[in-house]
Amino acid sequence: MSQKKATIVFFSILVFLFVGTAGYCAEFANPNLLADSKMVTDSIGKPDLVILDVRDAKEYKEGHIPGAINLGGMGAKVLRDATARAYTIVPKIEKILGDAGISNDKHIILYGKANETYENTVPFWVLEYLGCNSSNLKCTVSYYDGGFERWVADGGKSEIKGNKPPAAAFKAHLSASRLASSAEVLSVVEGKEHNVVIVDARTPAEFEGTDIRALRGGHLKGAINIPVQKSFDPKTYRMLSASEQAAVYKDVPKDKRVILHCQTGTRSTWTYLTLRLLGYHNVANWDDSWQVWGSNVKYPVENEQWYNFVKINNTIKAVEALQKK
Repeated sequence: MSQKKATIVFFSILVFLFVGTAGYCAEFANPNLLADSKMVTDSIGKPDLVILDVRDAKEYKEGHIPGAINLGGMGAKVLRDATARAYTIVPKIEKILGDAGISNDKHIILYGKANETYENTVPFWVLEYLGCNSSNLKCTVSYYDGGFERWVADGGKSEIKGNKPPAAAFKAHLSASRLASSAEVLSVVEGKEHNVVIVDARTPAEFEGTDIRALRGGHLKGAINIPVQKSFDPKTYRMLSASEQAAVYKDVPKDKRVILHCQTGTRSTWTYLTLRLLGYHNVANWDDSWQVWGSNVKYPVENEQWYNFVKINNTIKAVEALQKK
């Protein structure tokens, strides 16, 4: 191949990567919530911007986007308590972000590991709950779809040097509507709230009660089951196009409040980001989710199935017996 042809091919690839991905983002109603490779490239080194790597510390140390910071662990764990809930530890989260050099007037681009799809979007939802992307704070947050793997595939440079900006002050101004409580969900289930739709992002087996991950299996009365796996590419873990996403969520009305849940409020943060991109305004993640609801017998459950402790205990004993042989 001649040097001239090679140059043309090279610049054609750049146009596809940067202009093409920008166009992909622009398909959505809220394209600013989704970052592309050009946005990340243009943001490196800017004082008003933070690139946040939400992977675990080991992966961050092995290589990351230049200038990116890490919270000392996977963001989905660091920014939640031991029960996988964030709303219980807001003061702690403020300190974690501030110690990492993130003030509440920054633009934050976050990325993770491609196949940790839902874990990556937990920090996105947490930051919006804290007040980012609202009139409450100057702080804005965008999600770099495809993670570090996409960055490398697109030809982006990486570094192993850790980055530790000076400590800052992050003070949340909560966007309360971004969080659904169990009390609110109960009101919806009991028919006291009529302008609300509940979307269950779990698998059909969890929804039907055959895959039980709490004291009881089953689902909420009136909930719409849309498994989160329907909204991303199973090979690349990338976001589907706007038209494809709109088809997945066609039964979810935009003129109502939408409450999302799964088992721990993790998978549902991906659905949260998806609906926000599609232009849904009143969307909330239910941080308690099924782990709390299914284990509290005062809450009503449709198609209720109980966890079979006897069967599980017998299985454990059988495994232990085999291990002793």
